[in-house]
Amino acid sequence: MNRRRALWVTMVLLAALPGCKRRSAPSSAGGGRSAPTSLVAPLSGRGGPPARPALAPEPGRCTHAGSGKDYPVGPGQKYATLGQVPFESLKAGDTVRVFWRAEPYREKLMIGGLGTEKDPIRVCGVPGPKGELPVIDGENATTRKELDFPYDGHQVRGLVIIGHPHDTLYEATPRHIVLEGLEIRNGSPPFTFTDRSGKVLPYSGIVAGIFVQRAQNVTIRGCTVTANNNGIFIGTGGGVELTQDVLIEGNYIHDNGSLAEYYEHNVYNEASNVTYQYNRFGPPRGGKAGILGANIKERSAGVIIRYNWIEDGAHLLDIVDAQEAMATTQPMPSFHATYVYGNVMIRGKTPSGSMIHYGGDSGVFENYRKGTLFFYDNTLVVKNETYGDYKSTAVFELSTNEEHLDARNNVFYSTIAPADVRPIGMLGARDQVSSGVAVFSHNWVREGWTAHDLTPGSTVQLKAEINGFDASTRGTSPAFHNGPADEYELAAGANFGAAAALEPEIPPALAPTAQYVRHQRSKPRPAEPAVLGALVE
Repeated sequence: MNRRRALWVTMVLLAALPGCKRRSAPSSAGGGRSAPTSLVAPLSGRGGPPARPALAPEPGRCTHAGSGKDYPVGPGQKYATLGQVPFESLKAGDTVRVFWRAEPYREKLMIGGLGTEKDPIRVCGVPGPKGELPVIDGENATTRKELDFPYDGHQVRGLVIIGHPHDTLYEATPRHIVLEGLEIRNGSPPFTFTDRSGKVLPYSGIVAGIFVQRAQNVTIRGCTVTANNNGIFIGTGGGVELTQDVLIEGNYIHDNGSLAEYYEHNVYNEASNVTYQYNRFGPPRGGKAGILGANIKERSAGVIIRYNWIEDGAHLLDIVDAQEAMATTQPMPSFHATYVYGNVMIRGKTPSGSMIHYGGDSGVFENYRKGTLFFYDNTLVVKNETYGDYKSTAVFELSTNEEHLDARNNVFYSTIAPADVRPIGMLGARDQVSSGVAVFSHNWVREGWTAHDLTPGSTVQLKAEINGFDASTRGTSPAFHNGPADEYELAAGANFGAAAALEPEIPPALAPTAQYVRHQRSKPRPAEPAVLGALVE
């Protein structure tokens, strides 16, 4: 039992708390049977893929449009503080509008209730004169005594909590909840807060700025989430506890994570149907040992990551096996197909782990993804100009040969060409074993990149199967407008030739139709010319 699991057991005994995620340190790779030839399926346990994405919403639209009550909060408003708002009784169509003020709101929130698709329960921020988001700060935060948490033990788990009020019917899962236009920060040790009974308590080591215990149809939009141990943490179990249908869009999420542990991340989810789009993910925060957490860690079924800007992390993406929700999500076909497309992904100046990890980290290989990571129309950049000798960089890490990768129409670029003692390889190793089955098609790759990140004298055992990599288009520059300034839009006239058709099993609704606009915005992706990579502006 690791330290985080022990903490969970303690909280269960004290507060009848449902399971939280076990935190596992990186584990060894393993072999196994060949993966099924087809694991692509509808992205939901209940139906087909989502509709084509709308473009990123305009910011600053915090108006009351629902059929319920309007709760304006802030200077000169009906409610001076968040604690005066009856969050415990919000209903469909209610809007809590939080007006910007120079001083942060040092108050905790608990959002539950049953919204509808037409009339969600909405908590939104009205920006200041220069576009400043209202700030909810966890340092010395207070708690409205009437708030009804899922369990009192959950109070230490989040600054903004979305979940099932304890005193409502157990089966009545909160739904159609929108949180937008707020800055949420300092849900983190060593800060303390005052709970609803008036006790001053420290935050848990696994606290999140936004903690979703369970809900359906949750939207987190246009927020800045920073300086928390976990930025966003979604999910505590399977069955009725499973959170479903989550949209994370247009946010700026950065500098979250533990200063000393591997187990906290910018985002950490175990749910069903999670879509990320139009977000800017800055690096997670780190301590003396550097950045230890991932940028996005996913144990969910039905994961779509599209049109985002993602910088750094121990892994930029860590897509691994389920834990508390395993019995519910592992049988879903959508657990075994993950879609990553149209993103800009940047490894910073210090190499640290593989960029994209797919499979599992528990060491129980039979529970790993055993599916396909579809990775297409992305621009991936490695800033390796300061890397020292014997510092290798791996783009992908596949846990076993039952994990498949289909990578096509991408741009793979590094700021300088790699050297033998500073290699950049497509597939990395775990515990001296390189695993996985990878297919590369119609990618542009910087000269000098290799199939494996092998330094001279390496003893890595190569179990992996790699096809199509040698046919990649090679060059020294993909004609970025201004790569040194992180301007990765393509120069006028740049064209690498026709892109490959998408893998036939990718649903048509998941073809790229938008492109990222710096920052947290988007525009339609032109159909022509058929260039590679993530179009960006």
